[in-house]
Amino acid sequence: MKNLHFKKYPKQRVNKTGLDSTYPLFVSASPKKSDTTSPVVSDSVDNLKLYKSLQGRQKIMSWYEQLKNEIEVDYESLFVNTRFGQTHAIVAGDIKAKPVLLIPGIAGCAPLWRHQINELSKHFRVFALDIVGQPGKSDPNPPSVFNDDYSNWFQDVVQNLGLHKPHCIGVSTGATTAMDVAILKSGLIDRVVMCGPTGLARARLPFHQWFSRAMAKKKDADVLEGELTASSFSKPRSGKSFGSFDRQLARGMALCTRFYRVDKSLGIYNEKTSRISLLKGLRVIGKFFFTVEKKRLKRFKNQGLLIFGEYEVLYNPKKVAKKIKKLIPTIDIEIINDAGHAAIYDQPEEVNKKVISFLQSK
Repeated sequence: MKNLHFKKYPKQRVNKTGLDSTYPLFVSASPKKSDTTSPVVSDSVDNLKLYKSLQGRQKIMSWYEQLKNEIEVDYESLFVNTRFGQTHAIVAGDIKAKPVLLIPGIAGCAPLWRHQINELSKHFRVFALDIVGQPGKSDPNPPSVFNDDYSNWFQDVVQNLGLHKPHCIGVSTGATTAMDVAILKSGLIDRVVMCGPTGLARARLPFHQWFSRAMAKKKDADVLEGELTASSFSKPRSGKSFGSFDRQLARGMALCTRFYRVDKSLGIYNEKTSRISLLKGLRVIGKFFFTVEKKRLKRFKNQGLLIFGEYEVLYNPKKVAKKIKKLIPTIDIEIINDAGHAAIYDQPEEVNKKVISFLQSK
């Protein structure tokens, strides 16, 4: 953090939210526009612990900064303290507007939401989050996927920002976090949008695409980007590449596959043996690819919007939609044509309209 110049919010502002002001709960850089260069987090030893090399981290953060150039509205960088360290957010929109928090999936980051930041900030105060322990500018202290750590982290973010019942939008495992928060801490948030959450049904494990092609260590990020787009997310039986798949998401996935320690971020790497723990690896598969208990899903009481891509890679969206509608009557469901697992990134114009309409409805 040495290279960053922050200013603390005045204490009286924090006190108005009813929060403890004995230490700064959040700090903010000066507002930025899309054509400015924001500060970069230092390459300290601690910040490198989840990367395979300094060069790899620099490549990921270079992509991160370039991605921010697609944000067309005024925004600022803000850091909020949590029990897992500081969480970074890209913040845009009227400070008096209803807050909306955006949660990326594993190996995702705040600027991947650039299309949502551009549109949703016209109506809401948008907070696009870098998850702690994932690529980006938040502290490299990953919560555990085996307990309620992610929900507790999210609660810290909401409370220490002084937000009252914000809306919440998540994609992939970020959508799973949003779903968990609605189940465990329903009163903390208002409406919930979940795009391709894991755990709704027994998933199809895409081993062939990921392990025989994408996970090959010898392939560089450029080759991986092409294969993640053309091979892993092709339309069924068409033989043609899935052209609507978000290229920037493919780039980020390729860079993280090549340079990021996803095993450490998921808590399945054993530092003592320098090996992946098979038992913990199987538990992660169970967490993300097996069905959540029906009793747990029935505890979801918030108004929700569930979004699937037509070519969802994990399961059949139409079958899952019928199942979830019976279990959770407060959820609306949309299936987006010509989109994959991250439909909100693949077809942002169409999905943004549906999301805004849902969040503004009474």
